[in-house]
Amino acid sequence: MAGCSLSIGRGYFCAGSVGGIKKVYMAYYHDAEAITKVTTDATTNFGQVTDVTTKGSGSLTFYEFDLDRQLSSFNQTILTGKGGAVAYQTDLELHMSHDSEESWLRMQEVAEGLFQVFVEDNNGVFYLAGVENGIECTGGTYAHGGDVAYTDYVGYVVNLQGAEPLPAFNFGATTLPFKAFTSGTLALSTSQYNTPQV
Repeated sequence: MAGCSLSIGRGYFCAGSVGGIKKVYMAYYHDAEAITKVTTDATTNFGQVTDVTTKGSGSLTFYEFDLDRQLSSFNQTILTGKGGAVAYQTDLELHMSHDSEESWLRMQEVAEGLFQVFVEDNNGVFYLAGVENGIECTGGTYAHGGDVAYTDYVGYVVNLQGAEPLPAFNFGATTLPFKAFTSGTLALSTSQYNTPQV
């Protein structure tokens, strides 16, 4: 938690950021190498991630999902209670167009699993959500969502949600977060499928 005191204000940021997300990277929450802790700098480079701790001595593998641009979204809601509790809810709406036989099988894994998720926004910034409690599917549409006309959307819309004691960690936009840290290693799988049904 950040605590109950302020030590600095926030100035006006000049224009430059754009909205939307372009990719998510998912790893199983119950993986033997799952992330257990993220350490951030609280003295010099405030908020900057300095270390990632994983369960085992190997590497946690993330899988890349490419999203339809300007359709998919990432939202973080602040949750407060009268007793003084604060939590942060992450909501993802992922749009992945087209269908295939392989999608029919593999998207069930997404719908039924619990994950730790990196979100890459359209500015190239990476956010890590679901470290403590995971992110899971709460709804969506499977391949066909009521399409009628030739130009209607055919594909998968997946709603993911999770709540954490901290907001999603900001890993910045300078380098990919899939690397060796002091207390753990994050890896990115090169395995993807991209053959649609035509």
